[in-house]
Amino acid sequence: MPPLVPYEFDAERFSRWMAYVLRHNPARYGLQPDRQGFVALEDFMHVAARRYPRVAPERLRQLIDAGGSERFEISGSRLRARYGHSIAVDPPGPPVAPPARLYHGTDASRADAILAEGLRPLDRRMVHVSPTAEDALSVARRRTERPVLLRIHAQEAQQHGVVFYCEGKVYLTAYIPPQFLQLEDAPQIE
Repeated sequence: MPPLVPYEFDAERFSRWMAYVLRHNPARYGLQPDRQGFVALEDFMHVAARRYPRVAPERLRQLIDAGGSERFEISGSRLRARYGHSIAVDPPGPPVAPPARLYHGTDASRADAILAEGLRPLDRRMVHVSPTAEDALSVARRRTERPVLLRIHAQEAQQHGVVFYCEGKVYLTAYIPPQFLQLEDAPQIE
């Protein structure tokens, strides 16, 4: 009989799986989100137990709290991803006034097209933009080794009809026209 290997929980892997389930494919797992994207916490825990048998509700709360509660939210007996959905969910509250500048990081190969056509959500429901260049580049580096930084003239865009929402530290909008975008020199982040 092989020796028992200690169970090592990979919090990052679990978080990515949880984001996939809640943002993109809850139906595959038998979950039924409401209009704000919430699912029953108990139902999610049953689904999670099949793949991650040692994750208890307390551990889930610790993971969410450790992440600064930016990506996920527990409200009473309900759980949701706060942003990033490709499934239909209502906007996260009323429109907000954005700061003067917001930022979006993307792959260098996409920059020219974005500057020509504007910033679109692609496979998501909303465009995600960040309040700081550092946050935008950090997000971009999860997907590319060649990130570039776009500055968004957000207040000017809002004055011309672009509607912004805020969920945690992330600003969301349906589309940003090209005239409000500018290629920015990216600060070096280690």
